[in-house]
Amino acid sequence: MKRLILYSLALMAIVGCSKQAEVRVATFNIRYDSAADAKSGDSWDGRKASVAEVIVSHDFDIVGTQEGDNRQITDLLSLMPDYDCTGHSYGGSSGDLHTATIFYKSSKLELLDAGTFWYSPTPEVESKGWDATDLRLCHWGKFRDKVSGKEFVFFDSHLYWRLHEARANSGRVHIQMVQKVAGELPVVSVGDFNSVEDTPQVKDIKTLLLDCRQVSASAPQGSFDTDLGGGNFVGPAKGRIDYIFVSPAVKVKDYVVLEDKRENGHYPSDHLPIVCNVQF
Repeated sequence: MKRLILYSLALMAIVGCSKQAEVRVATFNIRYDSAADAKSGDSWDGRKASVAEVIVSHDFDIVGTQEGDNRQITDLLSLMPDYDCTGHSYGGSSGDLHTATIFYKSSKLELLDAGTFWYSPTPEVESKGWDATDLRLCHWGKFRDKVSGKEFVFFDSHLYWRLHEARANSGRVHIQMVQKVAGELPVVSVGDFNSVEDTPQVKDIKTLLLDCRQVSASAPQGSFDTDLGGGNFVGPAKGRIDYIFVSPAVKVKDYVVLEDKRENGHYPSDHLPIVCNVQF
């Protein structure tokens, strides 16, 4: 009987421990396949292996990417056999110049549901927002951690970059839709928000979510800034416009801006990726 009680207690401890999920989350604007980049030696065909290497070597469990078109996403899937993805196209005159794509380790995470909302006055209908000249969106996925059984929602955004009104209104749309989609589930929200910290849109997002750089349990590592400038692969970074946000119940263990370079000394993209280990 004593042995049975000890076994039961041990089993309860194991089950209790499994209720906490730990996930390595990231954001990475991978730069679209621009013909102009070939002039600097930074064509997609020259960069794609290094982009995949960043994701694989740094062991991302899940990463929200921005800008990569459908061909780029297919290339990355072939280079990263342990990953699956979900995404949606946006941008350009045809509406499919870019994609917001979430790559995730299929051995660790199960995709339960996915959807898209648009940064516009009608976010649940595909539409341009305010003074924006092309479509901007957030693609999201609801995931289950296969080890703990815990569920969470991962949001991947790319805000408009040029005119003010579309960006200023996007923060309110973001928190409205995050609450609607996620409900009480833990939230991780990543992306290229094309906005520095003191803008209205980032301030609006922070009324609901926490900036991982500010709440990391350990000191942030790497560059403060993440934007190298469109089509610039040599740096230095000039502004902090890429973020990882989480809901208050999520614990952020660390925050790292990665600065891996290719053999030619250029970065794999014109944005620096960010990675955090989070628990919930």
